[in-house]
Amino acid sequence: MLSTINRLIDRFEQQNSFRPNLLYLNTSQLELLQEQLSEHDIVILAQLIGMDIVIVENTLKPHVSWAQIHWKHSKTA
Repeated sequence: MLSTINRLIDRFEQQNSFRPNLLYLNTSQLELLQEQLSEHDIVILAQLIGMDIVIVENTLKPHVSWAQIHWKHSKTA
């Protein structure tokens, strides 16, 4: 999983000249990543990979993107 994520980051950075800040995974992919990095706290995991993690159950493959909004500090109504 980690090598897949690294390839996604590299490809995104080559195409856009900046790094992504969002990683989209389903729960199975998240569990695999947690096992590979020996870290189960999602906040620490996000810090380790340098991106916020978005859980999307219907995604078949992990993907990355960039958003201007900083999700950790956004407010909900």
